[in-house]
Amino acid sequence: EIHEIGKRDVNDLLDAVVARGSHVMANRLLAVLRKLFNWSVSRGIITASPCEGLSAPYREKARDRVLSNDELVAIINTARQIGGAFGSIIQMLILTAQRRNEVSEMTWTELDLDNNQWEIPSARTKNEKPHFVHLSEPAIAVISSVPNIGDYVFTSNGKTPFSGFSKSKKRLDELSGVSEWRLHDVRRTVVSGMA
Repeated sequence: EIHEIGKRDVNDLLDAVVARGSHVMANRLLAVLRKLFNWSVSRGIITASPCEGLSAPYREKARDRVLSNDELVAIINTARQIGGAFGSIIQMLILTAQRRNEVSEMTWTELDLDNNQWEIPSARTKNEKPHFVHLSEPAIAVISSVPNIGDYVFTSNGKTPFSGFSKSKKRLDELSGVSEWRLHDVRRTVVSGMA
């Protein structure tokens, strides 16, 4: 029962995850457990959280890579060359500065192309609030070039959003000549450039 879980139990669980070499996963697990136990306290199920006072098992390094203009150009040109769902997703990441999952899980019903607008529903945003994104002409051009074969805009099979990022990203790196970067770096780069 949840009442019987103590700090030692949580620490033992986190230590087991770290022992498997999953340091970052241990941090994510602690975050989920904190949320669960804090919710349980707020509902009166338990009186105190066993996560209270626990620190993350692993100190993560801040990711602060900003791509140069030349790297960004190489990436977008290569994405156009690759084409398909992945190539379109990369272009949209650069053109909208939105998160990977927000772009890759875009549905046709979220789009209002007459008004150049994309509404990301609260269920799909990090802050759980609906988010409206103005779509530039190049972004509209990318979306217009994608065949409508199902609910998702960027799909390989018409039924599920695109998957296979690792393999496709590796190919993008090889063809573009840009390495040592993550997809989220695009968002940081675009935001930094706008600032």
